[in-house]
Amino acid sequence: GVGQMAVIDRGLERIARFLGGAGILVALLMALHIVIDVAARFLFNAPLAGTLEIVANYYMVGLIFAPLALVQRKRAHIAADFLAGVFGRRLRTGLDVVIAVAMTAFCGAVIWRTGIEALRSIDTLEAVQTSGYFVYVFPARWFIPVGLTAMGCCALAQGIGSFRQLLRGEVEADS
Repeated sequence: GVGQMAVIDRGLERIARFLGGAGILVALLMALHIVIDVAARFLFNAPLAGTLEIVANYYMVGLIFAPLALVQRKRAHIAADFLAGVFGRRLRTGLDVVIAVAMTAFCGAVIWRTGIEALRSIDTLEAVQTSGYFVYVFPARWFIPVGLTAMGCCALAQGIGSFRQLLRGEVEADS
């Protein structure tokens, strides 16, 4: 019922905010890591081995996928709204339902595929070689399915909310 959806909505909000905060933390750590690497390179002629690999395999992936749920919650994805003014409110809400279903299905497909890859990565203890050592990247393979799961759940909840509005007649047609 409505109470259950409110509890789910609050839970998704907390998850989205946590992952958004994780995205900010990842950005700060990446900036700090790069500044230290550049300083070590120019001051001591000793760059940090593995900086490029860690940035590419951890920071960048986390920076992209961690905040996706928060972006979805705020409906802040890039959108083509050039026809939104032409459609009535009821049609726009119906379109929101269709888009939410499509987004959820897309997330599910990508979660399934990247989840398989993340499991394979653990099985092989996937690592990349730097100039001095190996950097294990298998933990970072989970950033994609985790981020997309949170985003997909938010999209699904939004779609259910819009559908419920349509069913209850809360969205009136424009004249």
